[in-house]
Amino acid sequence: MPTAIVYLHKSLCGTRRELLENECRYFAAANGFGIARVVVESGIDVLPWTLRKSEILGGDAIVTPTVEHIGFRAPVILERCGLIVVRPFACYRRGEVDRWLPATEVQR
Repeated sequence: MPTAIVYLHKSLCGTRRELLENECRYFAAANGFGIARVVVESGIDVLPWTLRKSEILGGDAIVTPTVEHIGFRAPVILERCGLIVVRPFACYRRGEVDRWLPATEVQR
């Protein structure tokens, strides 16, 4: 079973952190992923650490409730693994680009 890491930004969770975490867990499970870890960013940028940890754990994807939780850094994530966004639903494989995903559109 492929593994994923749930990534949340504390300032965007408010009192709904547990709800958002569970939503990501269930969504990942529905798409065939097991959750290896939950990471909550709170002021210090932990995305580089998360990506390294994902490689160590054999992670195949990062799961996040919305693109805002990853700070619109989808290109950085997609260089190393897949990305699953719960709302609006989107699954991206490593290296994929999409004009609807901020900062991934190919520049001409």
